[in-house]
Amino acid sequence: MKLRKSAIAIGLAAAGSMAGIGVQAEEAASPHTVTGNLTLTTDYIVRGLSQTGRKPAVQGTLDYGHASGLYAGTFWSNVSWQGDFFNRTAPGVSTAYGGNSDISASVEIDLYAGFRNKIGDDFSYDVGATYYYYPGRYVLDTNYTPGLKNPNTAEVYVGGGWKWISAKLYYAVTNGVFMVGDARGTYYADLTGTFPVAEGINLIGHIGTWRWNGEMQAYKNYGLKNDVFNVVDWKVGATADWAGITWGAFYWKSNAKAITTGTLGDISVWGDRFGRAVGDGQFFVSATKAF
Repeated sequence: MKLRKSAIAIGLAAAGSMAGIGVQAEEAASPHTVTGNLTLTTDYIVRGLSQTGRKPAVQGTLDYGHASGLYAGTFWSNVSWQGDFFNRTAPGVSTAYGGNSDISASVEIDLYAGFRNKIGDDFSYDVGATYYYYPGRYVLDTNYTPGLKNPNTAEVYVGGGWKWISAKLYYAVTNGVFMVGDARGTYYADLTGTFPVAEGINLIGHIGTWRWNGEMQAYKNYGLKNDVFNVVDWKVGATADWAGITWGAFYWKSNAKAITTGTLGDISVWGDRFGRAVGDGQFFVSATKAF
């Protein structure tokens, strides 16, 4: 009996120790997570518009998340659109395109933070803000393009989701919106579906509309408002996980006007200084490695 009692005691002690380890493990589980990814893409397209002049981009994301739903992060990418649009018109191109400024900027840095969570198994929500920062040199000729602003822009957003469908509304709170002056209140509405068809394979569909507010003086002089920038864009494509990388293939198109006509003649809208329409249909591929 004594030996048996000792064995039982040892067993109970061992079980207690294992339970303690389990409790400690649960207590040690951190509510904090840090994730990131690196992406290579043949074009960087936002809201149906190429940000890199239809050239490749290297992008990185670093995210912090808390179990409560709070999150913050940063996104980096090379860009060229500021100079493509507002540097001097390229030789042989109509002076309706481009500008007369001296711009040297090649990087986009996004800083964002918000709160997201789920309601039950199928519904989700997301609220937050993003600041788009473009370091570089901007010697803006506001005599040639009155009202032109530095590109740094802040937006707040609210979104919701149901299963594989999500919707989000972005609202600009800065007066300058991606170099367009007097544009506070401009908004973008996004509807996206990410439909899983097999393990690691998703079909992607998207439609969005960008609605511009205000009157930048350069366009007001032509009898126009900022709504000349209004855009509807759509995207279709697919992603697939293979060899530790997420591969994507997409086609993105918009109805963005390259040029429009005002009371003083033609003036560029979404046409760059080379006379190219940056919202025309574009096929591109990407590869993303998460870490």
